[in-house]
Amino acid sequence: MAIPRDQLRPLLESMLLMRRVEEAACELGPKEVFGNYHVYIGQEATGASVISLLRPEDPIFTTHRCHAHCLARGISVDQVIAELLLRETGASKGKGGTQHIMSLEHRTVATSIVGGSTILATGAALAAQVTGGDWIAVAFLGDRSLAEGVVPEVFNLAGLWDLPVLYVCENNNATPYDPRRSNLSLSSLTDLPQTYGVTAAAVDATDPTAVYPVAAELVQRVRTERRPAFLEARTPPWPGREGGGNPTLDVTGTTDLRLGWAPIAEDPLASWHRADPLLRMIELALAEKVASQEDILSMDRTIQDSIARATAAARAAPFPAPAGVFADILAGGDLWPQ
Repeated sequence: MAIPRDQLRPLLESMLLMRRVEEAACELGPKEVFGNYHVYIGQEATGASVISLLRPEDPIFTTHRCHAHCLARGISVDQVIAELLLRETGASKGKGGTQHIMSLEHRTVATSIVGGSTILATGAALAAQVTGGDWIAVAFLGDRSLAEGVVPEVFNLAGLWDLPVLYVCENNNATPYDPRRSNLSLSSLTDLPQTYGVTAAAVDATDPTAVYPVAAELVQRVRTERRPAFLEARTPPWPGREGGGNPTLDVTGTTDLRLGWAPIAEDPLASWHRADPLLRMIELALAEKVASQEDILSMDRTIQDSIARATAAARAAPFPAPAGVFADILAGGDLWPQ
């Protein structure tokens, strides 16, 4: 199944929004974005595709690399930027920060605990089963989290109990493909969930036309069969600097969208640009004639203007008041549809 034509432009816009917000976070730097933070640059096709296939009532659980997932889910640029800057106008009212952006309205929870998203999503899937809910739960996780002891445990429970949960493992160090032999005795990352009866697939997530149909098949399978599935989305590492959890654009600069239709000769980052899912999405949108070059540049200007306004508004907003430190403490049941 190819990407439906009517989804091409929304996916492009979602991926472009993800990219520009992450680049803005890099430019804000650690003086304004409190705490270590991590960006999603180069992984946009995975989050945009998977989340576009979900229903509003499907809870998602993401990781320390959560900004882009939240944007794709519909949390506003204003709320995401404000949360990065720890302002009370943020999605978590300034109390979560870069690694804990949450929204009950959007059924979205982020956790910085490695592998923690799998626990939460498995519990949400169990809640769907026990209550007769028809939603599915989705966990985003990193490839290294598979070495955490809890992850095979939740795969086992999901397979044993027939739970409607999709685990999306974003392997962002996959070219050349490394099965993580340094900390996992596996030939392939998909071997681990399959051991527990969890359907698994791997895909080249630099190519939107590859990741979308596989994600669509797995989402539909989980929804109809009420059984767990696992998607390994393989992307190369972003060549920018993420050292110490404070990424910079020193190496890559901001993305020049014109490379999507006019690649340059003697490009020092040619291998990265060939694998950049955003540039590949631009190529696809142009080839399918759902957007022109000027449409794309106009879309980009609109997005960058919205980020600039959101940043200015966040800087002007107050930090959370100490008196509210114990407000908004929730139990997991508060996430489920009533």
